[in-house]
Amino acid sequence: MFRQFTTRHSVALALAMSTAITALALSVARADEIVRPEAGAPAYAGYPYAAHYARLPSGPRVHYLDEGEGEVPLLLVHGIPTQAYVWREVIPHLAQSQRVIAIDQPNWGYSDHTPDVRGGVPCAGHYADWIGEFVDTLGLEKVRLVLFDMGFTGFLYAARNPDEVAGIAFFETVLGPLPRDRVPPFIEAVLSEEGVALSTEANFFTETLLFNNAFNGAEPLPFRTMTRDLEDAEAAVYHRARPTPAHRQAELFDRECLGFVGARESDPGTPAQKAQNLAEFTEFATYLATTDTPRLAIFGNPGLVMPAMLEGVVTGAVPPEHGGWPSTETVSVAHMSAPTLHYWPEERNGAPGELAGHILDWIARGH
Repeated sequence: MFRQFTTRHSVALALAMSTAITALALSVARADEIVRPEAGAPAYAGYPYAAHYARLPSGPRVHYLDEGEGEVPLLLVHGIPTQAYVWREVIPHLAQSQRVIAIDQPNWGYSDHTPDVRGGVPCAGHYADWIGEFVDTLGLEKVRLVLFDMGFTGFLYAARNPDEVAGIAFFETVLGPLPRDRVPPFIEAVLSEEGVALSTEANFFTETLLFNNAFNGAEPLPFRTMTRDLEDAEAAVYHRARPTPAHRQAELFDRECLGFVGARESDPGTPAQKAQNLAEFTEFATYLATTDTPRLAIFGNPGLVMPAMLEGVVTGAVPPEHGGWPSTETVSVAHMSAPTLHYWPEERNGAPGELAGHILDWIARGH
């Protein structure tokens, strides 16, 4: 799928999209500032979730949802370019028996933006620290993490706070450093000279990836990330959270913060920044491979980011000398039967309930 999408295509797409996207974004959110619900008010139209906020010691105010009851909360961490809203159809299934907390990471959704942190492009270590501050601020002794996409920042939090983590469920995310010569074309696009405009001005991660190109009119589709297209009201929620290029600064994460093995001199960032990125990815990869904390890997049908070959890595079928995890006694694996590409929680084909079911079954088995 990824082979159909080239850097040249992305540059042309960025230029063609710019004017149309700006007009659309302004039609959805005319104000430069994000409109946030008051604490206790409905977070989203049509859903019974109240908005909650927590002020972190380092400064940003974080928005989150908090539903259900349970001794060890499930902490749901979203990815690019989404927010807690992405879990809206998963939460009811989980909250029947668990306390479920879905966070807007800083710079996403209704949470504060952090323009003073690394030029507005905080990397994995910053997000891991914010998750730790959030857990402490809420007074949570332990959490079970549910991580998706850029939610791998939760892996780094777990590596640095292992006593606070009772288990980790994950899907469609990365498990460690990325080989630079094997990145998909859409990553090559954001690493290119046009990558800043593509990510911010052209709103690439929302308009092209999340929305399946449904709102920019580009043809043909380079690839799909869901089996359906979002409805206008759903798309508007994501637009309102990122109405201007300034609000999309953190979406340069995939340009400046990925940990590459064999990073190229032409790649964005100083040598020190590249080394720091690789060190952070290596830190959580080592933790994941060696910890005895229960882990649940959920594979899609077919998925996009976590290929089936990784099942052998996480179960120990692949030997450690070839990258397999040596500590696998507490690793569980599940497979989705519903058609699932990347944004599983946004599907309406039974995937949200099935995803929740795998997590609840894992917990019921004592993990």
